[in-house]
Amino acid sequence: MQKELNPELFGEKKVAKSPTMEIPTNMSTVGNNYLNTDRQIFELKAQNQALADQLNKVVATVNELIKSSNIKFEKQSQLLGRLEQSHNGLATEAGQKITQLAQRVNERKSLDLKVQEMVDRHNNVIKSFEVRMNHLQKLLAEKEAQMISSQAALNEAKMEIARLKRL
Repeated sequence: MQKELNPELFGEKKVAKSPTMEIPTNMSTVGNNYLNTDRQIFELKAQNQALADQLNKVVATVNELIKSSNIKFEKQSQLLGRLEQSHNGLATEAGQKITQLAQRVNERKSLDLKVQEMVDRHNNVIKSFEVRMNHLQKLLAEKEAQMISSQAALNEAKMEIARLKRL
C-alpha cells in the first residue's frame, strides 16, 4: 500500500484527474484569454525593462562611487606616502642632529675635563708658590732680624770705637 500526504494539509484541494481536457466551445472567450495573456506579458516585459533600467542606473551609480572611492584611496595613499617620506626624512635628520649633539656634548665634556685639569694644576702651582713665598718671607724676616741685630752690634762697635778714640 502506497502512502500519500493529505493534500488539504497545505491548503491544496484534491484535483480530480480527468482523462480528457475540456475545450472551450466559445471562441470569444479563447480570444479574450489570449489578449489578457498578451497584455500581461507586455506589462511584465515593461516591468522587467523598468527594473533593468533601474538596475543599470544603480550599477552605473555604484561604478561611479567605486571610481571616486578608488581616486580618493589613491590620493590618500599618495598623501600617506608623502607623509611617510617626510617622517622618514625628519627622523633621519633628527637622528643626525642628536648624533651631532651627542658629539658636541662629548667634546664639551672632554674640554671641561682638560680645563679642570689645567685649573687644578694652576691651583697646585699657586699653592706651591704660596708655600715658597711664606718660606721666603720667614727667611727674609730672619735675615732682617739678623741684619737689625748686626746693625745694632755694628752701632755698638762704632760707639765703642768712638769712645775708645776719645780716651
